Amino acid sequence: MSRRLRAGDLGRAVVLGVLALNLVLWLVAPPINDGRPDFTRQVFSEFLAATTVLCFTVCLVLATRWRVLEPWFGGLDRMYRVHREAAVVGFVLLVAHVALVPWRLDSPGGTPSGLIAFAGILVLVLLSIGPRLPVLRRVMALSYHRWRWTHRYIGFFFIVSLAHMLLVDAAVHSASAPFALLMTAYVVGAVAFAYSMLLARFMRPRRRYVVEGVRPVATGVVEVALRARKAGRAPLGAVRVCPVRAARVARTTPVHHFQRPGWVNSAVDDQGTRRLHRSARRHAATGTAAVVEGGYGLFDYRTGAARQVWVAGGIGVTPFLAWLRDEPETVPREIALFCVVRLREDALFADELHTAHERHPGLSIHLHVSSESGTFTVDRIAEKTGGLDRCEVYLCGPRPMVDALERGFRQHGVDRTAIHFEEFAFR
Repeated sequence: MSRRLRAGDLGRAVVLGVLALNLVLWLVAPPINDGRPDFTRQVFSEFLAATTVLCFTVCLVLATRWRVLEPWFGGLDRMYRVHREAAVVGFVLLVAHVALVPWRLDSPGGTPSGLIAFAGILVLVLLSIGPRLPVLRRVMALSYHRWRWTHRYIGFFFIVSLAHMLLVDAAVHSASAPFALLMTAYVVGAVAFAYSMLLARFMRPRRRYVVEGVRPVATGVVEVALRARKAGRAPLGAVRVCPVRAARVARTTPVHHFQRPGWVNSAVDDQGTRRLHRSARRHAATGTAAVVEGGYGLFDYRTGAARQVWVAGGIGVTPFLAWLRDEPETVPREIALFCVVRLREDALFADELHTAHERHPGLSIHLHVSSESGTFTVDRIAEKTGGLDRCEVYLCGPRPMVDALERGFRQHGVDRTAIHFEEFAFR
């Protein structure tokens, strides 16, 4: 087991440790009872609010995509899983705080600021979950670009909540230890928000490219070839591609990509094409300038075992094809690549994968068409590979598929640290 994989649990452990510390401080050094009515209810609701602040601070820090954090969580996808979990827990606790706290109108600045913070966060959360709910999908559908533009301002309402906490007659003001942790969380969250808004664009790894060509790969999928303006090599991982037209940076999108020295080839599906300013067909003409940000993630088969299983769902085949394109010589591993598609015509890059199979004797390729063969399961993989002992697993595809396969591999005895996946849909 590699040091990087063992370290992948540290980030989540730190987050849980901070939340546990907050609980301990509230139990050991609680606010002083000043005789106000509903004191116990007040303290409990403030504890919920303080935990909410810690959760949102985690979200703001992880949203910076500081690359130094990736090894702590085991990759960008796992960072964003913690981000989502912290956001959900924080929002639920925020609603509970608003429902339980004894409302008072004798704080002309504190009460309005609290309502503004709650209303703003509520609207942004609804914009995030609305498109996922059938009832709200039609009226709240947002493009990725608009969602990303609105979501970044959650930090503003986070800072408004700081004003609320300072202006109201909060019981936590008399509890030095919980108050110190709370203020530390506010400072860290505000700094992370300021970094994301003001400095991140200058600090994140970016390189300038030029579009060399756009070719259709399949229905609804195009491949955009980008050539670097300067010699060099883009790192493996997920990237963001920002088309530049008329000397301005257009909307960005996370995309799947391949690479060669000095090149990035981005495969964009129907959803990605819409996200890319609807520009993979309309705007990404030859000669268009582009900015590539990244790569992100720790998705790298070269650190894995001699026996590997790669599972690609639809356009998720692209990182695996990137690895094969990156290896002109024989890959010194036994690799079984499973390409899972709904219809046979959905299989992408079939000819190139066939060529790769001929070039790499240790590579076997299996196409699973779910409309013909049913649901793809780990049992099928074990049957094709002769077992999963001492096997390293790499998954890329739709989140439900990845989650189901991850559970299946765990049930077959594959260690969690030997299962790697990147969603390649970071926001």
